[in-house]
Amino acid sequence: MAEGGKHVVFGANGPVGSELVRILAERGQQVVAASRRGGFKVPAGVKAVVGDASRTEDTYRLCMGSDTVYCCVGIDYTKWSESWPGIINGLIEGVSNAGSRLVFADNLYSYGPVSEVMQEDLPLTAYGEKPALRARLVRNLLRAHESGRCPTVIVKASDFYGPGVRNAMLGERVFPNALAGKPAQMLGDVSKRHAYTYAPDFARALATVAPDRSAYGKIWNCPNAPALSTEEVLALVYREAGHELRIQSMPKLLLNIVASFNPLLRSVREMLYQFESDFLVDDSRFREQYGFEPTPLLEGIRATLDWYRRQGDGNGNGNGNGNGNGHAKPAAEQKEQASSVKPDGNAG
Repeated sequence: MAEGGKHVVFGANGPVGSELVRILAERGQQVVAASRRGGFKVPAGVKAVVGDASRTEDTYRLCMGSDTVYCCVGIDYTKWSESWPGIINGLIEGVSNAGSRLVFADNLYSYGPVSEVMQEDLPLTAYGEKPALRARLVRNLLRAHESGRCPTVIVKASDFYGPGVRNAMLGERVFPNALAGKPAQMLGDVSKRHAYTYAPDFARALATVAPDRSAYGKIWNCPNAPALSTEEVLALVYREAGHELRIQSMPKLLLNIVASFNPLLRSVREMLYQFESDFLVDDSRFREQYGFEPTPLLEGIRATLDWYRRQGDGNGNGNGNGNGNGHAKPAAEQKEQASSVKPDGNAG
């Protein structure tokens, strides 16, 4: 392993990857920021490259001489099955060839629907399409670690919110609308408690475990602020935005109808269990091991609102898509709005 070598971040243009790049650069690390499309800004001293984690020629080239490789890749929700196995294979091959190690940014899907608080030792699920897929990916990574080919640590986050997070339940259907005084567009039961991960905290958690050799071969749950109901979270967002809370939820019957011909909503429907009951995470192992404290919810909300203000999304003419009158929208408009929601935000 090339101690003191470079740190390679795949998915460096997303909200978690870009924050991770910033953290590593501030620590004086040699950082290579890779994305499939390129054309993104990086801090001074960071090398930005085009690289696809599913292409072994790219992972061989970019991982060579690295100390640590990070996977913060986000994939179109409708292309998971065809894309993720190749990404995992490409990363394992590249890291193994380089004699490096892998830090994998994961979500909570591999636990599947559970009634208890989610701990790292829960069995991996066989439920559904996406949860079962994520469970297979985790198994493949842990097998690669156990074989000695690819030392791997897996850090799991819940649904994202934060600066740069758009395509999430707490994303562009909430924060711009709050700033514009329009209804938040939601799915599921907002009265249920739900753990949300502040994206910069996830990046910080990845950077925290990376140098700790004892962390590898294990799964770690990223710390989150204490879970409130989604409705309580939305109330804080709207209060900080200076507007009265307004929520517009797509009825489950309508979601089922639309999902019959919308591939994205079919995928979202499969994961709706996360928002129909309490969705809670035990992150005590991470907190105790590293003395890690997550960003307070209110602080994260304020930072996220500030980011959306800078994007021009809070003036009623940006990405806020509520109709401003508090009444339910026509079904066609609700279809369009829900069709861009991905529950987790970017955790793969």
